[in-house]
Amino acid sequence: SPAPPPADEHDLKSMVAWALSHDGPVAIRYPKAVLEPGLSNRFGEDRLPVTMGQCEPLIDGPDGLIIGCGSLAGSCLAAVEELQKEGLNVGLINARFIKPLDKDTLLKRIQMSPWVVSVEENTLQAGFGSAILEAIHDAALQTGPIRRLGIPDQFIEHGDRADLLSSLTLDASGIADVCRELSGQTATAAVAAPLQD
Repeated sequence: SPAPPPADEHDLKSMVAWALSHDGPVAIRYPKAVLEPGLSNRFGEDRLPVTMGQCEPLIDGPDGLIIGCGSLAGSCLAAVEELQKEGLNVGLINARFIKPLDKDTLLKRIQMSPWVVSVEENTLQAGFGSAILEAIHDAALQTGPIRRLGIPDQFIEHGDRADLLSSLTLDASGIADVCRELSGQTATAAVAAPLQD
């Protein structure tokens, strides 16, 4: 069944309306924290409607690509805006669906990008970023470096959400730092190259 993670209040409302018209079960992965309306503040209410399995490309940028998933899409936007001030033009996609994955849009954008960062407030192991790597492998694509940001497979201490996200490089500052690092290493070998039989 589809599992859309809303990025903000606009996404949540749109996903609930979509789920009510969908013929089958839907699991909306809503966050427990209050989210800032980052995407709606920048793009308004005239965003793409929620369509089964389709992501939402928000910003085109030739210098790299961030794919934000769910509750961290606003932090991804803040990172993109921070990098723009430094002259780094990074693209941004709001994933909207973990399953089914919008392989057509994502793989096309990934191929055009010198590097990619996937960001999720979810486990890295078998998470959204892993699904992207599987899609790249299955399509036998050669890509630039790909970095997955998410929750590592280890015990995470209890604490303030903002502090925890910062410690895991999942806040806007940490995401921007990873992008800066990748911008300096775009000539390295592809991380997600397919295996040879």
